[in-house]
Amino acid sequence: MILMLDRYSLQARFFPACVTIAPIVFVLAATLPDSLNLPLGRSAAIVLVPFAFLLSQLGADCGKRLEKRLWCQWGGAPATRFLRHANDEFNPLTRQRIHKKLILLGLPVPSKDEEENNVQTADNHYKSCIEELIRKTRDNAKFPLVFKSLTEYGFCRNLLGLKRFGLLIVIPSFLVCVSCAWIKWNSNEDPAIAISTTLLVGGLFFIWLTWVNEKAVSLAANRYARFLLEAALELE
Repeated sequence: MILMLDRYSLQARFFPACVTIAPIVFVLAATLPDSLNLPLGRSAAIVLVPFAFLLSQLGADCGKRLEKRLWCQWGGAPATRFLRHANDEFNPLTRQRIHKKLILLGLPVPSKDEEENNVQTADNHYKSCIEELIRKTRDNAKFPLVFKSLTEYGFCRNLLGLKRFGLLIVIPSFLVCVSCAWIKWNSNEDPAIAISTTLLVGGLFFIWLTWVNEKAVSLAANRYARFLLEAALELE
């Protein structure tokens, strides 16, 4: 089933789902080290893989809903903001070159006065320009940085959309792994696997708490917007 996914769906949708359910696999490894060689392990894989696909769709839906809220907080989509004359996040000289290129491509770009007089209408023109840029930069081989930054943004956004599910899974998984390591340590069993899985799940817990946040999504979104707009300069 994984082979049926395109690169974007695999990296931006399926991988966040895998990160979310990974603690379940680590718990199995800690509590039943030989489970992957048993029918139980194969049965778990049969259940977890479809569940990951379902979770990937849920993450994409949550990510898109989250995206709308974040754009409102940020004052608009990053690419739209960067195209505004009044924006100070983007190099004004580079923006001027991009505006000229968009005009050469036959796209309507509002003047500074038009933008000041009607910001909403100007934004609609900028959104139209962005839609056309997305359409013209779909060749991943010709615009690798656009695609790479798009998948990174999709990964960060969808992972944040799954954060509640991730924490609901990783917290009890961490407690189970710690308990398993403690029991094996005190019963003279080999605790190596249990300790390793505890560290891995603990690392995932730390990532969910510290890295999966709106700031990470904002950085990825701004990176994608810059590469998308700069790609306009390469269009004929």
